[in-house]
Amino acid sequence: MFWKKKKTIDVALDARYNDNREAYRIAPESDRPVIVSIAGENFTALNISGTGIAFRATSLEVGKRTSAMIRLPSNARVFPVVLEVVATQDDLCRCRFREIHQSAENLLHSYILELQKSKIRHIHGLG
Repeated sequence: MFWKKKKTIDVALDARYNDNREAYRIAPESDRPVIVSIAGENFTALNISGTGIAFRATSLEVGKRTSAMIRLPSNARVFPVVLEVVATQDDLCRCRFREIHQSAENLLHSYILELQKSKIRHIHGLG
């Protein structure tokens, strides 16, 4: 009958689709990279979201927490974070933001939104 609650069906995804990030991720433009600095070493972000970042590094282990600086394309947008390494695969390192100041989080969300808008305009030939 139509008033009966519909049954939900659980669908298990293959392990290769295991993605714990809870926010939209986006790849920075190659000519305007996002830089992650850890202990004096710089890494270029492959993608970034409001909750985490991925980059190529071989020196970090899963579960490790480390202090870092994130530099968005504008040098005026540099902020500290504490990263937790949640997964590695070869030299790919995926990290979650564990400590990030509210103002830095706002900068990050603004950057991601502007980058999304820019990519949409480019796709539709508007800019």
